[in-house]
Amino acid sequence: MNVNCFQLADGPQLTSCDYPFAIDAIKKQNAKIWIDILDSKASEIEEILDEINVQGIIRRFCLESRDHPGFYPMKPLALMVIPVQMEEQLANKLEYLALLISPDFLISIRNSKMARFLKSINTQDSSAVLPDSSIEGILSALIMGLSLDCLRKAAKLGDRILALEDQMDREPTSVNFEDISDKRFELLTLESIVQGQLPIIEAIVSSDRSNISSENTQEYLIWAAANLKSTHRKLEWLEHIIEVMRSSLYALSQEKINRRLGRLTVVSMIFMPITFLAGVWGMNFNSMPMLNLRHGYLIALGLMLLIGAGMYFYYRRKGWFK
Repeated sequence: MNVNCFQLADGPQLTSCDYPFAIDAIKKQNAKIWIDILDSKASEIEEILDEINVQGIIRRFCLESRDHPGFYPMKPLALMVIPVQMEEQLANKLEYLALLISPDFLISIRNSKMARFLKSINTQDSSAVLPDSSIEGILSALIMGLSLDCLRKAAKLGDRILALEDQMDREPTSVNFEDISDKRFELLTLESIVQGQLPIIEAIVSSDRSNISSENTQEYLIWAAANLKSTHRKLEWLEHIIEVMRSSLYALSQEKINRRLGRLTVVSMIFMPITFLAGVWGMNFNSMPMLNLRHGYLIALGLMLLIGAGMYFYYRRKGWFK
């Protein structure tokens, strides 16, 4: 487990601090503290909750609901759990971010490989990013950063899908179902993140009883919801493009199969009269035409070849071998 601690001062300004100072400040309720916990076990979370005296049902939610999206507006604490995407190389992997919120402190519990989480706010530019000197301000700025990350990922995914569509238009055979399925899976992962974040943020914005909503943070949350709605519309459009590509590729593969079946049908039709003649001359009767001819065998073979070649050129001229 790794822990990053920050103190929020007027300005607003974030400054780094050590863990004992952060815990002592939370106990005294004389400072606004953000504790960012990375790659923790349940037992380690329990120890931190014991140190800041978090008890009751909110404690149980912190320990049991870290992989279940939702918002738990207890008093005086609240818990938010939202899905977040991993780093670019793990684009198809989904993790959950838990945020324990109080007027005096914010505790974030996350995986260290969550994409761009801490990049949304740093100590150098916190005065320009944070809307005010409150815990709600930190929270709204983090949510804004996560929504912008979804928007950026949707734009990059859109570029890759459109490039694949262009490739398919130019060279249909160069694209296979695996390429399209990979893009679709990445899209569905991002869509699940948006669907996990958007309803929670919309509920917070619309609720007049939420203890994390204030006039100073309301605009950030509204714009974060707008970013997620825009991402959702973009993903719906990209999903339509993927479905069109899948349908086109399926039609192309069916056309290939039909052509092959057509060729096999023509070949079987060519050999049908030859097989018929072979069956007739293979019957064991005493009196049969050409049976006693000196060159009857060669004549029969020549007749069969002539019939086969004639039918082949006929079907070829009709376009059945294209």
